[in-house]
Amino acid sequence: MNENIFVIMGLDTRKVNLFPANQLEEILQNVAVLITTVQGTVPLDRRIGVPITFIDEPLQAGMIELTAFLLHAIPEYEPRVIVQDIDFIQDVDAALDGKLIPSVKVVIPDEFLARQPA
Repeated sequence: MNENIFVIMGLDTRKVNLFPANQLEEILQNVAVLITTVQGTVPLDRRIGVPITFIDEPLQAGMIELTAFLLHAIPEYEPRVIVQDIDFIQDVDAALDGKLIPSVKVVIPDEFLARQPA
């Protein structure tokens, strides 16, 4: 079984494709939307997205809480991926603004990509 590894860092939600061209685009977009959506902002499922409970915590504590949340939430909302690693982009400007930018490495087994259109 071959595995496909991808790194997802987020998505400009103004560029969401409501009609993804294939399953790969759909899966990657689903994870990107999950990690860039603030919890409580999706009308029919307020649990979707990243909680902001760590907003005033020290950076390291926020990273730990966000990592733990993503390790649980990604497989729940996108079961076609296996989370391999979660890291954070080291961006001084973002850190000064209090932003955490997760970089999520996922594996997508071939079985979920086998039905790609030619």
